[in-house]
Amino acid sequence: MNIFTLNKTVIFLFFSLIFSLSFSNVEAETTTSNVETVKDSFDIKNESFLLPERQASGKYSSALTLLSIFVPKDWSLDMIKAPMISYAGKYSLPKGFNLQASLSTLFISNRVTLGPFWNYSVDKCHFGVGLQAVYNHGVLKQFGYNSKLTGWEYQPTFLFGYSFQTMALTFRSDLYWTDVLYLRGGDNVITFDESFMNGYSFSLNLEQRITNDRVMSVGFKWSYLRYHILAWPAFPVNSYRYDVPEVQLGLNF
Repeated sequence: MNIFTLNKTVIFLFFSLIFSLSFSNVEAETTTSNVETVKDSFDIKNESFLLPERQASGKYSSALTLLSIFVPKDWSLDMIKAPMISYAGKYSLPKGFNLQASLSTLFISNRVTLGPFWNYSVDKCHFGVGLQAVYNHGVLKQFGYNSKLTGWEYQPTFLFGYSFQTMALTFRSDLYWTDVLYLRGGDNVITFDESFMNGYSFSLNLEQRITNDRVMSVGFKWSYLRYHILAWPAFPVNSYRYDVPEVQLGLNF
């Protein structure tokens, strides 16, 4: 299966999952429609994944997201033009803290994040700050390549969210600080051990209820980066930052 077929297959499967989950509760909704007409107790704050809000200690939530990333033409390689899949989870701790982790992958490009966040809410407004350690891992042994990239970053984050009854808006800003990178080509290893600011990003996401207790999200992210893990083979010859737009489609669990 080539990467273009993979692109279409991933998108088809992702939308199939969303629609199957959307209509899986139709019968239950019909049965309970009279009760819901009287009172609908749904609150997006209880089902949101992206809102930076305090949660009861011990709660685990997660989200599966399709990331459509538009890399610059100067970075573009035909073999990596496909969406990344991201699975993220968070575990709530006392006093507004939570621990968040995520894995974004395209098989040849992988990014793992882990770190704590602190959240504070005032009525429908929600604020959050966090710091995550990031591990990047890329391997390319096809198309005549024999390369590997590994490295570490730090990612401080600021979030602001506003919640309605059945929907929520979340603004997020991230800074990407690269600590070290190792690039292997065959038996040769190049070490980038001088830390540098890779770039920064801003994103806006809308979460919306689609069934009784199921929430999906759509968002746009703009990054200004020297490199992106999706197009890591372009890093050694790149010394400038580029605009990297991204469209996100997610489903909460």
